Amino acid sequence: MLSCFRNKKYKTKEEGCFLKNGAAMLEQLIHSFYGNCNPIRMYSKEELKKATNDYCWDGMAHRDWNSRLYKGVHEEHGILVKKFEADSSSYMDPLELITNEAAIASNMSKHNNVLKLLGCCLESELPTLVYEFPAKGNLSHHIYGDGQSLQWQIRLKIAIEVADAVAYLHYGMPKMIIHRDIKAGHIFLDQDYVAKLSEFRTSVPIPLGKTHVDVEVITGTHRCLPPEYAISGRTSEKSDVHSFGILLCEIFAGKRWDSLLIWFKENSNKGSSSSYNELEFRQLANLFETYLEANVLEEENKKQVVECAKLIERCLKTNPDDRPIMTEVALSLRLIKSL
Repeated sequence: MLSCFRNKKYKTKEEGCFLKNGAAMLEQLIHSFYGNCNPIRMYSKEELKKATNDYCWDGMAHRDWNSRLYKGVHEEHGILVKKFEADSSSYMDPLELITNEAAIASNMSKHNNVLKLLGCCLESELPTLVYEFPAKGNLSHHIYGDGQSLQWQIRLKIAIEVADAVAYLHYGMPKMIIHRDIKAGHIFLDQDYVAKLSEFRTSVPIPLGKTHVDVEVITGTHRCLPPEYAISGRTSEKSDVHSFGILLCEIFAGKRWDSLLIWFKENSNKGSSSSYNELEFRQLANLFETYLEANVLEEENKKQVVECAKLIERCLKTNPDDRPIMTEVALSLRLIKSL
C-alpha cells in the first residue's frame, strides 16, 4: 500500500485528491501502527463508478450518518463500496475519521469476524473504501427488521463471533483500541451467517500505560452509551463491554434497545416513569430473563437463556470495574453454547 503514495505534480483534481488523501492515510498508519498494514488494492474512481452502476440508489445496501454502502461487482466478484459525505454538523474532521477506519480495518482484516477491507480509492474529495461483500447483509435487518429471522443457536454463534472480534481489537493489536460504537448496524453477515464487525471511524487507542482515554467528542447512539462515557467522555475497554451487553439484549430478544427499555419500565416495580439508570441491574437481568422466557424460550435452550441473562447483567453494571473484560465475555458465551 505504501508504495502507491509516490511524488507527482498536481496535474488534475483527481491527482490532487490522491496526494492529499494518500498523505493523510500514511500519517494515520504511522501514528497508529508504525506504518504497518495488510496489503490493500488501489481502485480508480471510474472503476468504482462502473462497479456500482454510478452508485445507483437501488444498489444501496446500508446507510449510516455520513456514509452510504453500495453493492458492486468488480472483476466478477461482489464488493461493498463505502462512499462518504462531508457532514457540516460534525465537529470531527471527516478525512481523519476515514483514514482512522482504513488504518484499523486494514490491520484487522485478517480476522475472520471483521469485514475485510479490500482497498480504497483516493481520487475523490474524500476517500472511498472497498470491502468484501457480505451476502446476508446487515445484522440489524435480521434481528429487528424485515429480513429472515435467525434461530437461537445462530444468534448465539453471532454473539460469540462479535465478542471474538472486539476482544481481538482490545488485545490482539499493537495498542488496545476501543471501538466506541458497537451496535447491530455495524455488523454484517456473510453467506454462512458468519458475523463481520465493521465501522472503526471513531475508534480510539488507549495510550500505553493507561487504562482509559478522555475524548472531547462523544459519539454513538445516545440511549446506548455507557454511563461513564455519556457523563464525562471517559472511554475504556469496559465501555465497549457495556455496549456489547446492549447488543446481546438486541440479538437475543430480537428487539431494539428502546423497545426493550419500554418493556422493562412497564414491568418493573418502579413503574413506567422509571428511567434506565434507575433500574437496578439485578432487576434488569431478571426482567430480561422473563422477557426471553416469554418470547424465545424453548426446552432445549432454557439453561442458555438463563445464563445469557446473567452475563448481560454483568456487562451492564453501572461501575465499569464490575464488568468483565471482552475475553471473559467471549469465553462465557462459549461455555453457554456448550450447555
